[in-house]
Amino acid sequence: MTMNASFPTEIVLRVTGASANQLKYWVKIGLVAPHRDGKRYFYTFRDIIKLRVISNLKNKGLSLQKIRKGIDKVTEVLPLDDDPLSRLIIYTDGQDMIVMEKGMYFSATSMQGYFQFDMEQLQANIIKFQSEDAVREKFPSPQMGSASSASK
Repeated sequence: MTMNASFPTEIVLRVTGASANQLKYWVKIGLVAPHRDGKRYFYTFRDIIKLRVISNLKNKGLSLQKIRKGIDKVTEVLPLDDDPLSRLIIYTDGQDMIVMEKGMYFSATSMQGYFQFDMEQLQANIIKFQSEDAVREKFPSPQMGSASSASK
């Protein structure tokens, strides 16, 4: 499959999970601009990616206004040489569109950055450091032992 391939509406509906009415509306408001051949519409692979993102976010409760704003801002901020939606991880809590790129999290609608706080990693580090300290207490390093005996 080439990136320039085009796909009919029937395939797009099945792949994206969007309804025919949603798809018609999204075309009407300009979220995607498929190629028209007679009465049939054909979508690019990029269109399908965008429609899948829109459909998934919409199903998770995010408003179409926020989805559109988020997609517009993401495509404005990220490099134009490729399609940013195809390489991002996108989350929603039904209120905002959270994007992860290169380990950084940000709101696609406000561009506010978020930091990641991993509780499991914190717990693992505490256990690791406690174990290391316990080993050091049981078996002090030879340098520390020789230094204290040399000072006596």
